[in-house]
Amino acid sequence: MDRQTDYPRMNILINLSSRLLSEALKCLLAKDKDAYQTVRIHASDVADRFEPDKILVDATTIRQPFPSEWTSAHIILIDTGLAEEEVIRLLFSYKLDGVISTGAGTELFKKALWAINSGQVWIDNRKLKAMLHNRPSSLQPHASESLSRKEREIVLLVAEGQRNREIAGRLCISEQTVKAHLSRIFRKANVSNRSQLVPLALQYKL
Repeated sequence: MDRQTDYPRMNILINLSSRLLSEALKCLLAKDKDAYQTVRIHASDVADRFEPDKILVDATTIRQPFPSEWTSAHIILIDTGLAEEEVIRLLFSYKLDGVISTGAGTELFKKALWAINSGQVWIDNRKLKAMLHNRPSSLQPHASESLSRKEREIVLLVAEGQRNREIAGRLCISEQTVKAHLSRIFRKANVSNRSQLVPLALQYKL
């Protein structure tokens, strides 16, 4: 595949808390000049009017605000060895277009960038399998099919960390109704607490 003609070249902004990792990624990507128009590190060599197409962040820098003109950029989380639960939390808390592990080889890392550039959502297969398979043993295998649309919405909001009052406000229902829904959800899914619903929510999210 001739990537230079199949896809537009990318402007990539590296915004990681580790300066060493940032420099390493910059060197890695900068070698492929046909694919990446510009590779820069945030707050060190970002020039005026630079608009990135892809922004690489980690669990710390993902919280930092970016200029409003960068809102169309794809946000990619660099997984530096995060637990599955933390990756799931970040997926639900932020608008991410991909998760790439630092353990990915050079070619897989670049493949992930091109997949995201073409409109796909990328998550490392091993991490994705672990998140989907490491669900509580008590979780009913067909729970995702037995929940109503409203119950699914509530499961997704629970995974975002929303409390009952906040869920009630988002769905324009009473807090007591939320509690009733959660009681039915727990029974259908055969779980006993909110955190056990996260793997189920991830299935809906994907």
